[in-house]
Amino acid sequence: MISDLILSLFAFYLYFQHRTQNQKWSLFFLFLGLSALVGGVCHGFTMIGEYFRFLSWSFLSIALVFAQLAAYQNNKNRIIETVFVLKSILLLFLSILNTNFEFMVFDTLISMLGFIVIGNLFFLKSLSKYISYGILISLSSAFFVIYKISIHPLYLTFNDIGHYISIISLIVMSRGVREETLKQLIKIEKS
Repeated sequence: MISDLILSLFAFYLYFQHRTQNQKWSLFFLFLGLSALVGGVCHGFTMIGEYFRFLSWSFLSIALVFAQLAAYQNNKNRIIETVFVLKSILLLFLSILNTNFEFMVFDTLISMLGFIVIGNLFFLKSLSKYISYGILISLSSAFFVIYKISIHPLYLTFNDIGHYISIISLIVMSRGVREETLKQLIKIEKS
């Protein structure tokens, strides 16, 4: 629960850092922060019930859509934007229907690794490398989760370690968002 709340604080801070310069990336940080906050409350107060867990998953789904829209914001392709939204709606629906977070993990992999990192490598070729680095850093948390490696059974479980790795990931991604924003400002000034 504590690591969820710390993650949400970092995400909210990054939202405020980017909200005036890059709306879509800032909304990614905002909804990720809301997801972590609601998830932390849900983990701490299990009597709240399933609906709070599903709300957290919904915020995560929205965050993933905004990350993809932000990565492809210079592309202006309505079909790919529609694919981003429909994919996330479908996987969120399957997660809730089956009460299984693995569909959200799958959406995160497709969205962040597939459409953003691999999409940038082969198609976009213009995103800051720090956005991709941040996403790749976050994938290392899967090692702790898959093998359930915990340092402390209450305060540093595999989920907590994953959240702290996610914080580092977001900080690196934020540097990339800052680079993207500066690149856009320079482009506007030259016009």
